[in-house]
Amino acid sequence: MKKILFSLLAVATLIGCGKNDDNGSDSANLLVKKITEKDEDGNLKEVITLTYQGGRPVSFSEANYENGVQTGTTVITNISYEGNFVKRIKVENAGRDNYVQNFTYKDGKIVTKTEKYESDYRTYTYQYSYTGNQLKSVLRSHPITIYVNGGTQSGTYYREKQFTYSGNTVIVVTTQYEKDLNGAVVTNTSYSYGTDTTTYTLSDGNVMKVVESDPNSINEYTYDTKRNPLHYITNFVDSDPTSFLDADSGKHNILTYKNTHEHNGTKDETLSTFEYTYNANGYPTVVKQYKEKGNGAREFQGTKEYEY
Repeated sequence: MKKILFSLLAVATLIGCGKNDDNGSDSANLLVKKITEKDEDGNLKEVITLTYQGGRPVSFSEANYENGVQTGTTVITNISYEGNFVKRIKVENAGRDNYVQNFTYKDGKIVTKTEKYESDYRTYTYQYSYTGNQLKSVLRSHPITIYVNGGTQSGTYYREKQFTYSGNTVIVVTTQYEKDLNGAVVTNTSYSYGTDTTTYTLSDGNVMKVVESDPNSINEYTYDTKRNPLHYITNFVDSDPTSFLDADSGKHNILTYKNTHEHNGTKDETLSTFEYTYNANGYPTVVKQYKEKGNGAREFQGTKEYEY
């Protein structure tokens, strides 16, 4: 599990979290222009700079650092729109990780996404289906070479997520499988796929608890009552309909994150806490992260600074 709030900000997180809901505050929606992450010694770790047009992000840059010295080139992401819909995302200067995403929509909801990396001959396709306004399934596929009975053949790999809703709980069942050129499921491949179940508990636009079957772990969160700046980027249609299950993208800011992991009968727990400084509008400007060590002791992990 990534360190909450201090992980690298994926494209989907930055551009896929815009919502038109409100937390009851009359504060104006502020746009994040710069995010600076520093380690426990105050050295730069990452700097993200965002550019907006008409209140929506059109590009952002990401520079990573080690001991305060930039590593690699600055990665540039450009976002194209058609009306209020994200139609294309292009990531450059990332070397082998350069890629382009294209989106199609129906009835105001995303139905397909294609993803093509420069270093990979494959095109990754995502298909989304809905029941009313609720996300029902996400099917990810890409061409592969299948190894069967000592031989090889062309085929397609699938990862399917099915979403079930009950009150404030969302259950996501993930199934992986392969098909041959005739569309038949292949069972005697060199790799055995399983089925994983993840249960999310939601409250007031926040993810409170995540229970995963593989690995066997539980993630629990508490929040403040202030606005999460990445949640309130508006003026465009969400290009990631699964972002409501991302704790980093909730309405409020994470105060504590507890992970309980069990393996071979041994249980391991980690607890991270976050302290915030807010501006007059109630948005965080500085976040300090700590790792709880027990007996009241804690270890400072670093800071994240927001500019608006």
